[in-house]
Amino acid sequence: MTDNGTPPQHPDCLACQILAGTQAVPGGTIAENPWWVADHCVGPYGLGSVVIKTRTHRENLWELTAAESASMGPFLQQMSEAIALAMGAERVYVGLWVDQPPYHVHFVLQPRYPDGHHPEELGLKGLELQVFRTLGKPPSPADMAKAAEQIRAVWQQKFASQPSAPCES
Repeated sequence: MTDNGTPPQHPDCLACQILAGTQAVPGGTIAENPWWVADHCVGPYGLGSVVIKTRTHRENLWELTAAESASMGPFLQQMSEAIALAMGAERVYVGLWVDQPPYHVHFVLQPRYPDGHHPEELGLKGLELQVFRTLGKPPSPADMAKAAEQIRAVWQQKFASQPSAPCES
């Protein structure tokens, strides 16, 4: 812990910068618990895509504490349902991409919409959809903020009062 009681962070890590408030994400924090924070994904991952990251800089899943691990599943479940309900998604893909230094464990939750919902996505699914989005432009900051608000409203209504994890830190 640092002198002010916060977990030590990596100064070059975008996730740590967002957690510290030195980098902003349109729409701000969508949901959080003592171990994980969710906000709209920055970059070309699709409207309504959410990144869930550890509060503490962790480079690998095997470095998670027991409490972080125990709270991960319920938080992923809650966020994927909130995205599906808020955004009208058919599916929510979950990926763990920690492949560029400085590493920070984070999951990317990407909604897949019903055919015709986003005609520009050509009805693509799975890996093809992910590649298509990655090659495109990111959503506008205004659209990201609106999607974040919609997802936050569903999460708060359905899940904010539920316990975070089956064990304590």
